[in-house]
Amino acid sequence: MARSTKLRFKGKPSEVLEPIEFEGYTIQSLRHGVTGNVLYRYPSEEYDWEGCWGMDLETAKKAVLKFKEAQQVQSVQS
Repeated sequence: MARSTKLRFKGKPSEVLEPIEFEGYTIQSLRHGVTGNVLYRYPSEEYDWEGCWGMDLETAKKAVLKFKEAQQVQSVQS
């Protein structure tokens, strides 16, 4: 017979941190409740500029710059 054990969730709720303004774009940030890592939300070219979460702020800033360039190119072509 299998023993019934009660599992406990050891994580905390995620904490929303202050957003970061960069080149007119707001990069959202939060501290993950289970891992404690700080995550940044930025547009990703891989996913057609949808929001993507990552752990590196420099990558987020580079992605924002690429997103701005793509918007400028698109507005010039229109």
